[in-house]
Amino acid sequence: MKTMLVENSENGQKIYDSLVLEPKHLGIFSNGLAVKIINELSRQPICAMDLGKKLKEHEQKIYYHLRKMREAGIVKLNGTELRYGMTAKLFELVSPVIATKLNEREYQLKGMDPKTDPVVAEFLDPFVKDGKLNARIIIGDPYSHGRFDESSTEGPFVSDIALLLGRFANNLEFPCYKLDTEIKESDLKNNLILIGNSKTNVLIDNINNSLPLYFDETKDYRLVSRLTGNDYTDPRIGIIIKMPSPFNKNKKLLVIGGVGSRGTRAAVLACTLYFSKMFINAENNNGTLVRIIKGYDRSGDKVIDSVEILE
Repeated sequence: MKTMLVENSENGQKIYDSLVLEPKHLGIFSNGLAVKIINELSRQPICAMDLGKKLKEHEQKIYYHLRKMREAGIVKLNGTELRYGMTAKLFELVSPVIATKLNEREYQLKGMDPKTDPVVAEFLDPFVKDGKLNARIIIGDPYSHGRFDESSTEGPFVSDIALLLGRFANNLEFPCYKLDTEIKESDLKNNLILIGNSKTNVLIDNINNSLPLYFDETKDYRLVSRLTGNDYTDPRIGIIIKMPSPFNKNKKLLVIGGVGSRGTRAAVLACTLYFSKMFINAENNNGTLVRIIKGYDRSGDKVIDSVEILE
C-alpha cells in the first residue's frame, strides 16, 4: 500500500512516497543478497543479468529474490531491453521508503489535512476544528494600557501564527485577532490564544497566578516556573503553554509569549520553523503542556533566528 512519510527536521519537512509493507514480508530483509539487490535498485532500474554481474551471483539467485520482492510489492517492472537476442526485464523499486505498520495506534487528525504534520495537528486541537479556526486570538493593544501602562509590540507576530493556522484552517476570517482592550465577556467562553506577557496583555495579567509559568513583578519582572522553581530574566526567554482555560473549564488556552518581545519572537519561531523539535516528545500533564525556550541570534543581525529548549 502506498502512503507518505513525513520527515521533520530543523529546516522544515520532507515528504516521501512510502510503501507500507505487510509484516509477513519483513523476512526478505534478513537475507544479505536481497539487501544488496535493493541497494542496487535504489540507484537505477536494472535487470537480473546486470545485477548478477555486479554482485557476482548466479542470475537464478537474483531472479529468486526479485520474484519474492515483486510478490511483496517492493519492486515492479520498469520495462524491457534486448540483450544478446533475448528480452531482459528491468526492475525498479516501488518507493524510496519502505515501512511496516505493527498496530493501529494512529494519529486522529480530526478533519484536518492528513498530509500535514500530526504533531502540529495534535497541538493545535481544539484551536482548529473541522478545518476552521475555533479560538479567539488575543494580542495586547499597541497603545499604553493595563495595570502596567505598557504598549504591546507583539502585533507583527500574529502574521506568523496566522500562517501556521492557515495550513489547517480552510477559511480564516479577517481580522483573525482581537486586542485585549476590546474583549467582551462572551469572548472568554471560547478557546483562547493569548500572545505577549502580563505587562502587554491584560488577559495574561488576569490569569498570571493560574499559569504553570508566571511573571513575578516583585523580582525584576522575571519568569518563574512552578514546575521546577527555576526563574529567568533574559528578555530572550519565551514560553508556550497549552492548558485548560481558567475562563471556561470546557475550553483550552494557548499562551505564546516571553519575558520581552524577543522572547515572544522566540516562542513564535518555535511554533513555526522548529515545531517538531519543540513538541514531538513533549509531556502533557493533566491536559497541560509547557515549554520554556531561549532565542538566539545566530546570524548576528539582531533578529532571533534559532531556539533552544530550557524546560
